[in-house]
Amino acid sequence: MWRSLKNSSLFLLPFRKSLFLRIAMMVTTFTVALIMVIYFVVYLSFTEQDTILDTHEFYYYSHMVESWGMPPDTTIILKDLKNLKMIGGIYKEGVKVWSFPNDFSREGYLEYSDSQYLGDLYEIQIPLYVTFGDLYQLPAATVENGDFIYYLAINFESPSELMLRMVPASILTLAFMIILFLFLQRYLYPIKLMKRRIFALEGGDLDSTITIRGEDELADLSKTINKLIFDIKSLLTKKQNLLADVSHELRSPLARMQLLIEMLPTHKNAIRLKNEVRYLEQIISNLLLSDKLSVPYKNLELSEVGLPDFLDRIIARIPQSSSEIKVVGEIPNIKLKIDSTKMGIAFTNLLGNAIKYGRSSTPIQIVCNADNLYFSFIVQDFGTGINPDDLKRITEPFFRVASERQKGGIGLGLSITQKIASTHGGDLLIQSEVGKGSVFTIRLPASLII
Repeated sequence: MWRSLKNSSLFLLPFRKSLFLRIAMMVTTFTVALIMVIYFVVYLSFTEQDTILDTHEFYYYSHMVESWGMPPDTTIILKDLKNLKMIGGIYKEGVKVWSFPNDFSREGYLEYSDSQYLGDLYEIQIPLYVTFGDLYQLPAATVENGDFIYYLAINFESPSELMLRMVPASILTLAFMIILFLFLQRYLYPIKLMKRRIFALEGGDLDSTITIRGEDELADLSKTINKLIFDIKSLLTKKQNLLADVSHELRSPLARMQLLIEMLPTHKNAIRLKNEVRYLEQIISNLLLSDKLSVPYKNLELSEVGLPDFLDRIIARIPQSSSEIKVVGEIPNIKLKIDSTKMGIAFTNLLGNAIKYGRSSTPIQIVCNADNLYFSFIVQDFGTGINPDDLKRITEPFFRVASERQKGGIGLGLSITQKIASTHGGDLLIQSEVGKGSVFTIRLPASLII
């Protein structure tokens, strides 16, 4: 049952995602319902007329058979049957006494109405008893006159009911739906343009605009979206300029403070002062980088980077790397098309976090894998691990595990790393078990491997 529900949801997925298909489906449903209502109303109306016409036919059949005389004159009967494009036979006490053609048989006659019922219904006097039915799948009738029973069938194959009624109606309905769909698609095309523009905005396009079509409500909405995007671009530009100015104004006094500290006489707190100044500068840098990476329309400065040399430079920048970091296996001799500055920050953040929070007697391990799907940079530590509740929020900006707050940091390292991986089309995977350590993996698509 679950599989059938899943399959049905997959089948309906295009209808849920396409406004045009939903409108077409709605129009189709209402059109079919309208056709059915009209058909049954007309059908019932004509059925009522058909019954009175059948009664008239009963009357005419009765008089026609009476005109053949008693006993019947077969010469007159043959002439009338040929003129009316009919075939028939005369039976007496169940035995055929005459027929046209000679092989005519009454076997298989199926009756569905008679003159007695309809004559009483419409108060019409019909001299002889007449029935209507089918014989050889042809419209047929019987007329009783004394000891003789006349079986008559119309020797003409009429088009089927479906051909007469349903096929033309279906063709007209299909043509109507196609024309209506094309009209709606053309009228609602600005919605598709808006959708494309929103996707382009999500991908970082702040310059293109929606083409204005017409002067209706959709045109007004398109103009409004264009104005909103222009305002967003203006606000983002002002914010970036403000952050750059604030960064400059903050870093200038920090640089002077560093110079003044170097000029101070030797003091036991000099190192602490230097560390605090570096910490403030690190906070400013991380905040600026985090903000830049939060903007999806910030372009990456991609370049070809040889993985072995790139990784060697990363490890060389980390203090105590020779004793606390171990590269497991061979580094693939490949090139990556990445933003080397941002990806270098991401790799450094993972290694720095592992040393700061996952330090143990076992060295931190680095593994690099490359296959047809992904390139993976894996950092594994064997520290205390992260509990499941903290693991869910570990990549949130400024989030810090309570037990490690005394070790410093502002909680932006993993957030920045995740954003860097995301801007490259990859992701950051984290696995951890309390008491056994953690595994951090930057996974990038194979399209970045050269």
